[in-house]
Amino acid sequence: MILLFLGSWRSTVIIAISIPLSILVSITALSALHETINLMTLGGLALAVGILVDDATVAIENIERNLAQGKDTIRAILDGSQEIAIPALVSTLCICIVFVPMFFLTGVAKFLFVPLAESVIFAMLASYVLSRTLVPTMAMYLLKGHHGEEYATGNDIFSRAQRGFARAFDRMRAGYRASLAFCLERAWLFVALFLVLCVASLSLIPVLGRDFFPSVDAGLIRLHMRARAGQRCRRNCS
Repeated sequence: MILLFLGSWRSTVIIAISIPLSILVSITALSALHETINLMTLGGLALAVGILVDDATVAIENIERNLAQGKDTIRAILDGSQEIAIPALVSTLCICIVFVPMFFLTGVAKFLFVPLAESVIFAMLASYVLSRTLVPTMAMYLLKGHHGEEYATGNDIFSRAQRGFARAFDRMRAGYRASLAFCLERAWLFVALFLVLCVASLSLIPVLGRDFFPSVDAGLIRLHMRARAGQRCRRNCS
């Protein structure tokens, strides 16, 4: 998807390298906290993968924008990285803050969800650090003399497919802009309909049900019994 939207294999390589490095940093931090690779930590890492793309993608896109303005490579990297440093940090911290309440859980929920929250937070912080260090460094070597257009302007099948996708995306964006203008011109009507739909969705609460874990019937029964020392036990299975 990155290659399809950006249309540049160089930018795709930079972003693709930063993602597994962020995951490795998160695994290292989890190991330092004596956590293990389990369903919860793997679920957290899987959840973080979709977010890890953001920091590197925003950094690359802003560097590309500065390069398109005619700046030299070093100046474009410095200006592009500086412009998004604070917004990217705020965005990363906002995502991390979402998982902070999990650290106040108690009982079984704490042991289940705290490792998940830690894996996401560590991966996000590592992604931000890499977008400020590794991504600009790789851009210095891979984007030197290029502006992200050499892939899309070729005559091969990949370039034609990317240009076709770009045209379709531009049409969709134009349709979205028209829809947005329609809603802005009738703001009160749109807000009223939106609130009505939100209130109407509350009627689904009795249907949804509430469970800590979904009900699962595995067809197995495991029984543990501790007898007195020296007592013989007889087991019958039926």
